[in-house]
Amino acid sequence: MSDLKQEIIAIAREHGIDKVGFTSRERLAAAPPSGDLTYVLPSARSAVSLVVALDHTVTRAYLAKEDQVGHSHDQGRAYAKLKEAAHAIQRLLVDKGHEVHCPQANFQYRKDLPPMTMAPPLSHRYVAVASGLGWIGWSGNVFTPEYGAAVCISSVVTSAELGPDPMLAGEPPCKSCRLCAAVCPSYFISRNDETSVSIGGRDHSYHRKVTNMRCLVTCGGANGARAGAEWSTWSHRVLDLPGRGEDEAFQRKVFEYRQRPNSRLLNFLLDMEQTGVADGDWDEYDRRSFEMTFSCSYCMLICWPSMEDRRKNYRMVVTSGKVFKDQTGLKVVRA
Repeated sequence: MSDLKQEIIAIAREHGIDKVGFTSRERLAAAPPSGDLTYVLPSARSAVSLVVALDHTVTRAYLAKEDQVGHSHDQGRAYAKLKEAAHAIQRLLVDKGHEVHCPQANFQYRKDLPPMTMAPPLSHRYVAVASGLGWIGWSGNVFTPEYGAAVCISSVVTSAELGPDPMLAGEPPCKSCRLCAAVCPSYFISRNDETSVSIGGRDHSYHRKVTNMRCLVTCGGANGARAGAEWSTWSHRVLDLPGRGEDEAFQRKVFEYRQRPNSRLLNFLLDMEQTGVADGDWDEYDRRSFEMTFSCSYCMLICWPSMEDRRKNYRMVVTSGKVFKDQTGLKVVRA
């Protein structure tokens, strides 16, 4: 391992990063457009992938509807670590004469695609897989051997020649359970239909994505439950939305709801994803990251390495009850 890679790893560890990996521009050459390092840095030759694991105790309190704020703070801390580590690595590389770009982990999307495609300038998931830190799980999230999919990730792109790390062999151990699809209230994750991307000379399969609006509306908190379900996310809102396989009808219905009174949150979510955060506007990025109170993310949070743990997490979700709101605030009512 080169001295520069060792220095980068040391800096990452000092900032609380749990996993660090390296990949090359060539390894991502056959990936979709969001795998192109040169889109964010024309001189790019390498990328560093950074992973921070979420606290499993805090995660389970969130899944069981015992504590919502703890998980929101946990994610906020994770992304703060990623940002600070990325900037520290950037300073090191710039001091050594290399060009560097630190793409934001969220809230930024390509402008050359239709609205609501929500494709990032750079896919941190592709970079993590190409760096040997994990696989693409069935949910489409990065699944790491140590922490499952309950992780936050980011990347540093550079003109430095760092040399790629070995990729993980085999398939992720989560491909067969499909519990991520079972806890997705918006039917965003298919149970059976799949697609694949090419990274590092091999195909990586996962569920065939449908309209991103399904994820946005639910994970953003504008809808918290499927019709007739006995459990919800942390959102008390319930919209009458079409189910699996009715994407066009789903989108039409969302825009109908957008025109109704008391649709402030829904309008905010749709507007936010279309405008995003300007590249390099870290003050706005920080504000959104720390003010966000999460209401879902179940597909990544239940997905731990052990099948026994995944089943336990699933049972927590489906027996956690529903969230309601009255004059005194939010309440959890269990079946």
